[in-house]
Amino acid sequence: MRSGMIMPETRFREVMQQVRSNVAGTQALVLIGPDGTVLDHFAADPAFDLDGFIHEHAMLLRIARSTSEDTGSGNLSEHISVSEHSIVVARCFGSDFYLVLVSDTQDQIGRARYEMKRAAWYLERTMR
Repeated sequence: MRSGMIMPETRFREVMQQVRSNVAGTQALVLIGPDGTVLDHFAADPAFDLDGFIHEHAMLLRIARSTSEDTGSGNLSEHISVSEHSIVVARCFGSDFYLVLVSDTQDQIGRARYEMKRAAWYLERTMR
C-alpha cells in the first residue's frame, strides 16, 4: 500500500451507511488520512464539534501508536475509549488510515468493534 493513497468517496459512503445501520447510537464516523487530515466524515448532530474531536483524537492516536510500537507491542490496530456518555472505536487500516466511530450506546461496543473491523477490511481491500 502506498502512503497517501486516497480511496473513492463513494466507498466511504457505503461503509458509513453499513456501520450506521448496524451500530445503534452512531453519532459520528470519521475517515482520517495518513497526515492526520479528515478525508470524509458523518455527524448525526450538526452541533458535534468535529474539529475539536479530530484534533484531540488524532493526538491520542499518535500517542497510542507510538506507545504500542515503542514498547514492542507491535503496530496499533485498534484503539477504544469508553466514557460516561459514549464510546470511540478507532480502527487502523492500510498502515496510515484510521476509521473512527463515535457511539452514544455503550452496550453496542462488541458490535461496534466487529463492524469497524469489517469496514476497515473493506476499505483497505478497495484501495489496492
